Amino acid sequence: MLRRYVMVLFGMSCVTVVLIHHSANLNCPVPTRKRISTNCTEVIYRDVQVSNSDGPSTLDDIYITVRTSRKFHESRVAPIVQTWFNLARKQTYIFTDGDDDKLNETTGGHIINTHCGQEYNRPHLSCKTGTVFDKYLASGKKWWCRFDDDNYVNPPRLVNLVNGYNWTQDICIGKLSVPSYTANYRGRPEIYQFAHGGAGCCISRPLALKMQPWCGREKLVETTEDVGRHEDCTLGFIITNRLKIDLTLTDLLHSTRESLRDLNPGTLHEQVSIGQGPGNTVNLDQAKNAKIFSHDVDPTRFITLHCFLYPTSSICKA
Repeated sequence: MLRRYVMVLFGMSCVTVVLIHHSANLNCPVPTRKRISTNCTEVIYRDVQVSNSDGPSTLDDIYITVRTSRKFHESRVAPIVQTWFNLARKQTYIFTDGDDDKLNETTGGHIINTHCGQEYNRPHLSCKTGTVFDKYLASGKKWWCRFDDDNYVNPPRLVNLVNGYNWTQDICIGKLSVPSYTANYRGRPEIYQFAHGGAGCCISRPLALKMQPWCGREKLVETTEDVGRHEDCTLGFIITNRLKIDLTLTDLLHSTRESLRDLNPGTLHEQVSIGQGPGNTVNLDQAKNAKIFSHDVDPTRFITLHCFLYPTSSICKA
């Protein structure tokens, strides 16, 4: 039985619609490809090749995304591109709301302008995340691991994390910020949990496919308004309330809701993600063999952390 999913990509003045065909069996992609172009609206039918490997997941099986805004390209995205992005250049995509030719060239074309708007509000944020969701589905990869622009991510540890679970099952790996939330969903109180977006989370492909009735560029905007919360809460609502899937919790993801200075430097090699924020960054001042960069050079502490974890990196030789 075939299913067909629609992805709409917005360019500066054109709309691209991608219809993605694959079989209900995740291991049997359907080789269908056709392109139709009418005026400025381009419709592309294409197949999605989903890996059928029974072995451990590799970095190539993960679609890593970072959501940001044009105003944070220098202060937040640049430190990412200088550090951990280089450990997963092919697998990491940065979704933003404005063009940046220089950054796009530096990342090898991995900057995606969603054209969703630059305000920090529910419609713009859920539009961005919905666009990321659509792009993930189109990638055919086993895992979608989503992070914010204030996260340092350790890609080898990320691979190790997802390999602790069966990607063919409904899995959402994350970290709670509170035990539960209540949403007034369409006039009814509904209890749910969510994986805090500031720490990052990973969603398996089978679960993502089940999320489609409420997710996607336009659908997530609608669902977010119905739930009355930001999009990371809404993703949790979809997973734990609508689909009745329990979150898979981990202590290896860290957001700025924690005191990051209290993280033991001796355990940093084990962590998957570490956030940063004003007055709340990882502290390596007393760590052995750490090369400490000044706060003027490294306000996020990402360079200092990266050189502590990967001292042979080129940026550490400065």
